[in-house]
Amino acid sequence: MAKHTKRSAEFKLQLVKEKLKGNSYTELSKKWSVPVTQLIKWCDQYTSLGVTGLLPRPSHQHYSQEFKVAVVERYHNKKLSLRDCCSFYNIPSQSTVTSWLRKYELLGVGGLQGQLGRPKIMKEDKPSQKKTKPLTRLEELEKENLYLKAENELLKKLEALTQKRETPQKKKH
Repeated sequence: MAKHTKRSAEFKLQLVKEKLKGNSYTELSKKWSVPVTQLIKWCDQYTSLGVTGLLPRPSHQHYSQEFKVAVVERYHNKKLSLRDCCSFYNIPSQSTVTSWLRKYELLGVGGLQGQLGRPKIMKEDKPSQKKTKPLTRLEELEKENLYLKAENELLKKLEALTQKRETPQKKKH
């Protein structure tokens, strides 16, 4: 099947029950074309939360700062694995907890503050755009004059180049 295929809760439960009957993860993986790691995850969710652990979850779950701190502290204090921590708190992805751990180590508790949306990127190198005021008549004429001078110079150079190409070059004997 395709990589990010959504599986029904019934399908997940069927595979978990087959595992509990004694089938190996490898057998089930080959039989149903499901990665072994996914099977392990479903079995962990089932053992910790029952059938509700296999139900679909809302995408883009928002977690409070207190929840994140509790997860990180439990991970450190109880010496849990990422897998155990995710199954205990019903967090779908280990990468979520990994990012919280990294932020906690770098920034402390403040790094776990909830941030909705993409972070704003501040560029100090880019000068702020100034609002231009309307030009006076004299300024408009000066600007147009500069433009016409530049255009005139360009046309002179173009004419000189075309004349140079058109004149036959004399061969030296």
